[in-house]
Amino acid sequence: MKKKLYQVLEFLGLKQKFEDKSLSNEEFQSIVAEYQKKYQSTLQDDIAAEKAAEKSKALEEANQKLLNEIYAAIPAEAKEGKDGSQPQQQGDASGDGIITAINNLSKQFSEMAQRPSEDRPAATASSATVLAINGPGTTTQYLFGIEAPMFDMKHRWNIIAANPRAARSMADPDDETAQAFYKTVQRYGHSLQQRYSYLQENGMLNPKLLETGQFSNNYEGVENAGVGNQYIILRQDALIARVLKKRDLTQYFPVRYGIQDRDLLFNAYFGELSQAYQKGEIYKGDMKIENEMGYVDDAMIKMQFGPMKELERMYIAYLNRDGSDPIKWSMIEYCILNELETAQVEQNKRRVRGIYVKPEEGVPGSYLNAGTGIIYTLLRYVHDYSIKPHDDAAYRSYTSANMLDAVQEFISDVVTSMSEDADISQHVLYLNERHKPWWIKNIREKYGKDQDFTGPGSLVNKVPDTDVPIRWLPYLGSLPLMLLDIPGNIQFIEYIPGEMLAVKMEEQMEMVRAWSTWKEGCGAAFTGRKFQSREAMDKNGYEWQQIFMNLPAASIKDAVDGKNGFWQITDADTTATALTDIANAKAGVAYCIEIGDKSKLVTIAKEGKFANITEAWSPSEVGDYIMVILDKAGNYRELERRTAGKRTINVAVQPNVIGGR
Repeated sequence: MKKKLYQVLEFLGLKQKFEDKSLSNEEFQSIVAEYQKKYQSTLQDDIAAEKAAEKSKALEEANQKLLNEIYAAIPAEAKEGKDGSQPQQQGDASGDGIITAINNLSKQFSEMAQRPSEDRPAATASSATVLAINGPGTTTQYLFGIEAPMFDMKHRWNIIAANPRAARSMADPDDETAQAFYKTVQRYGHSLQQRYSYLQENGMLNPKLLETGQFSNNYEGVENAGVGNQYIILRQDALIARVLKKRDLTQYFPVRYGIQDRDLLFNAYFGELSQAYQKGEIYKGDMKIENEMGYVDDAMIKMQFGPMKELERMYIAYLNRDGSDPIKWSMIEYCILNELETAQVEQNKRRVRGIYVKPEEGVPGSYLNAGTGIIYTLLRYVHDYSIKPHDDAAYRSYTSANMLDAVQEFISDVVTSMSEDADISQHVLYLNERHKPWWIKNIREKYGKDQDFTGPGSLVNKVPDTDVPIRWLPYLGSLPLMLLDIPGNIQFIEYIPGEMLAVKMEEQMEMVRAWSTWKEGCGAAFTGRKFQSREAMDKNGYEWQQIFMNLPAASIKDAVDGKNGFWQITDADTTATALTDIANAKAGVAYCIEIGDKSKLVTIAKEGKFANITEAWSPSEVGDYIMVILDKAGNYRELERRTAGKRTINVAVQPNVIGGR
């Protein structure tokens, strides 16, 4: 083990740091990973095995010593065997020698009797067989030596995987070969979804443990799923781990499954209950039940690419280009993995800033419009009077120079506005990861250049002078969002765990089609009391409110420019009156134009690029708004609006939004 370890240390250039005992945690983890990759066993298991071997050797030596003493204590004539043979060892046959040996044995037996037995499991990890992720080795019958139908060498794609040059001497794949491949992909995709579902249900979706094969020996729940043997499970877990590595948002917001349409959660609000005792039926208090809803929309992958022979060329190129990949993926695994990695990154972005929009008939839509994420869910809560945002010029936006001051001012205002029984200690502050360098720069300027930013309690992960932790959210673009919530409250919503993984394939003429469908959405379990009007919400203040946020909206000056963000509000400096376009509008982004000053009422006529909105927009109150999104032709589709305080959702474009049906 030591020899193998030093070879790894020399390969990574870390031998000197190892000897100096100055390795960082990252360097140690790289050693562990390289050791397993090189020797197909974990460093921990090999250390345990060597310790066990050392114990065994020491025990053997102790037994031999004891045996020698026993021989030494037996008279010479008694040492002869029945056949008259002589023993190999001689001892002191005198009376003194016998007494001494017996006394020694008695002492040893007494010590052993007082020593507790070692608590050892029936089978130790060192005795278990460590399966190599790439199988025992390709044979004439099976790719990677994995004895399962998917890896059978009678299949063309496995022959090519074992020897890419073989494709040169083979005819182009025929329909029968292609159909066999697509059916195998479909079966594998279905089994992959079932494996994912099992892992999720049992709390085993940990990428690091999946990669190391921690759960691959567990067959429970998968025997009848057509998943195959232990090697396939091991490889499926590794594939799922690759996809989960892209899934970096679920560490902040959990996923709730089983929602096929809408999710309803009842919240109970109790009035004051306690009072001083007095006799008789003197009752006090009441209970009001309100609900919060989350919902899912239908999402899909539908992709089309070249014929089977083009797919083979892509795979051969992968083998030639990525030969350093420690896992050699079969052609089926390669197709599914690459598709799902891309889809997962798209879902990550959508879970933050996506908004579902019913697609134009026959027109492929933006990945951002396949489901609704956190940003537009928060916008809905503001517009349906579930959340009252903190709106102050000091922290509606911020720059690289004043981000720290803006955040501290926001936290101070939230604490001040909370009801006296509320407690901020359970809340976490979510900030834009892109602005993290600004935060560090501000901290150094205000609290000293020599700040130590390591550890979870450092000022990069906590608001100074408070106990409020910070979590840095990716995919927010330039949005100056400040969001305070209790972890686990905002959740991503899906129907079936791993539904996106169930990829299907088929050939249509010379093209190949691949697809999967699933449901996704976003919602909070608890926001606070709901109100029917802005006035009622303002009167309540922040009583019972759990989610607190700033108003990350830009101010409208002489026009609306998409570069300034998706949410733009009029103020006292607005000079625009009638809007005819949104400059620099991006596909997939829904733009909310809102009235923030009653004296600055911008209007939109139903003409030009706005010809397809439901009707002309003529706001009259603070809080009136219209939300639109670009269509394929470059015109705008209306999603929803508020006019004269009345909110209306365009269900033709947003059929599932709460309040639309």
